[in-house]
Amino acid sequence: IPVPMLPSGESTLWNSLSPPGLEPLVTELCTALKPRLQPGGSLLTGTGCVLLRGPPGSGKTTAVAAACSRLGLHFLKVPCSSLCADSSGAVEAKLQATFSRARRCRPVVLMLTAVDLLGRDRDGLGEDARVVATLRHLLLNEDPLSSCPPLMVVATTSRAQDLPADVQTAFPHELEVPVLSEGQRLSILQALTTHLPLGQEVNLAQLARRCAGFVVGDLYALLTHSSRAACTRIKNSGVAGSWSEEDEGELCAAGFPLLAEDFGQALEQLQTAHSQAVGAPKIPSVSWHDVGGLQEVKKEILETIQLPLEHPELLSLGLRRSGLLLHGPPGTGKTLLAKAVATECSLTFLSVKGPELINMYVGQSEENVREVFSRARAAAPCIIFFDELDSLAPSRGRSGDSGGVMDRVVSQLLAELDGLHSTRDVFVIGATNRPDLLDPALLRPGRFDKLVFVGANEDRASQLRVLSAITRKFKLEPSVSLMNVLDCCPPQLTGADLYSLCSDAMTTALKRKVHNLEEGLELASSALLLTMDDLLQAATRLQPSVSEQELLRYKHIQHKFAAC
Repeated sequence: IPVPMLPSGESTLWNSLSPPGLEPLVTELCTALKPRLQPGGSLLTGTGCVLLRGPPGSGKTTAVAAACSRLGLHFLKVPCSSLCADSSGAVEAKLQATFSRARRCRPVVLMLTAVDLLGRDRDGLGEDARVVATLRHLLLNEDPLSSCPPLMVVATTSRAQDLPADVQTAFPHELEVPVLSEGQRLSILQALTTHLPLGQEVNLAQLARRCAGFVVGDLYALLTHSSRAACTRIKNSGVAGSWSEEDEGELCAAGFPLLAEDFGQALEQLQTAHSQAVGAPKIPSVSWHDVGGLQEVKKEILETIQLPLEHPELLSLGLRRSGLLLHGPPGTGKTLLAKAVATECSLTFLSVKGPELINMYVGQSEENVREVFSRARAAAPCIIFFDELDSLAPSRGRSGDSGGVMDRVVSQLLAELDGLHSTRDVFVIGATNRPDLLDPALLRPGRFDKLVFVGANEDRASQLRVLSAITRKFKLEPSVSLMNVLDCCPPQLTGADLYSLCSDAMTTALKRKVHNLEEGLELASSALLLTMDDLLQAATRLQPSVSEQELLRYKHIQHKFAAC
């Protein structure tokens, strides 16, 4: 049975009156609860019920405990999972008993965690009217005259949309856990690492920037994963290789410095785990040097995205573009461009393919679209990149699905795009091969109103820039002339074609090296070199992925939309 308590006075990180990163939320909670503590305050303010919304691990319990400490209130935490039962009557009895126990501990804050679990029927699909009515009665019918000192309720949820309407309206105060800013993430990381030895190369400010969209629990998990990675690194090093298991345990207990590589490995693990959900924000590692050519396209994209970030005061009237549509033949570098922009502008990158959002259940596809934009706002400044946009937002009325799923998804996407005008530092980039298949409403002003054509490289100079960008990480023989290689290639090539050429040449070089190793002609430690012959052989076998007729069709589409 949960026991009411005064929050601990220990000076630990999470028991402080101002937990790092959560100070604004604690202040908001105190502002909502404090009037009930004044004489006659309940007559003026009504019930002291607060609904606190936020994702799991965002610090809701920590913030409520800190608010109770500031106001000198008892704190009774009850998980709503412990109130669930097989029948409505049993749930009702548990609710009544919980509130009765809380009344005996006044002044108290009764915290109901995951309140969205209450009020559902056994199938979890509909509402349990009896439980909803009981909970609403307990929240609203607390007698102000007899409730002194007061009983106040703070309920938490990570899925407010699952709350029955009658329960949600019983809370006069609704607070949302704010998204952690870069400065708040830095303060949390500094607090978490105060007593940890860090390597000299560890840059917490840079780490905080890379953790965009993380909540308090994620940052705590980052430290745990980093410590585990450091322990593994020490065990696998030559120093600890001959040690006994007991010695290794003592070493881990004694502590050792956390290095930048430990944090990098931990961050990669967390982002991989998050990427199982639709749209996990990441920081891409693609620079302009990886994108050859496309100078005009780069300029247009940077003017749309970089200008509002560097000079927000110039766009204070709200006349800014937030949507870009990259269209053109496949393999021309549309996705690579979007990642490079995110890297160069220090933005998080949230990549979504159209089919990932489609779900067989009614309403779930629209919920997925809302979730993507919610994640982007949490990770701002952020770029949302919709790949294969034509598969997600085809013209309404032509999709042919009996349930009208695609039409509803398009409508939801339009609503979210319109809502971006009130959200700073969130940009949307779409990519498609067929802009003529998109719903026309997407291309209206305020949505994807800036169309940028990303075409094939038709002149040797631009092809040389692309080929140089691809081969800059390769080891080439001094005799290699990339221009001579291009002279043996077809005239019209996309970036994907040139990547295929390099991949084919690398395969030839690998086969040659394996043969030489087997014959004893080379050492295994020697570098893999690409020769002129490797590249020329690949060039003679190269077939363009886009024919001349298809390129003409894409140019016709370009002129059609340029005239709109």
